[in-house]
Amino acid sequence: MKRRITSFALCTLFGLGAAMAQSSPAQDSPQTAPAQAEGRHRAPDPEHESKMLGKRLNLTADQQTQLLPILTERAQAIQSVRQDSSLSAQDRRAKIRSARESADTKIEALLTDAQKQQYEQLKQQMRNRAHGQNSGTAASDGRAQN
Repeated sequence: MKRRITSFALCTLFGLGAAMAQSSPAQDSPQTAPAQAEGRHRAPDPEHESKMLGKRLNLTADQQTQLLPILTERAQAIQSVRQDSSLSAQDRRAKIRSARESADTKIEALLTDAQKQQYEQLKQQMRNRAHGQNSGTAASDGRAQN
């Protein structure tokens, strides 16, 4: 009789332990899965990007005021394209590229010649990071400007 009770108690403990072990990752995955999905296609926050460009390019208050609607429009256009399931991957990339180029043209129209050069350097750094070509010095240079 003691053997049965002991066996039953051990089985119950192991069963509960296994059930709890399986439920823990399930509870964590809803929190981590959206963060991972956002990381793949996370759109930049126009306000944050405007502030960052303002600092890095030393923009005037007027330039920053004109910049925010351009960045907001670009973010909305890119989000709309990404949500359009009727587009092929190639068409989606082309439309996103077009939205970015259009925004870049509008942004460059706001900038002085010196700011345009800095903006081109920033874009090149971003491209390098996106393609994994960022060296340690470029990363520290980019952070040092903050």
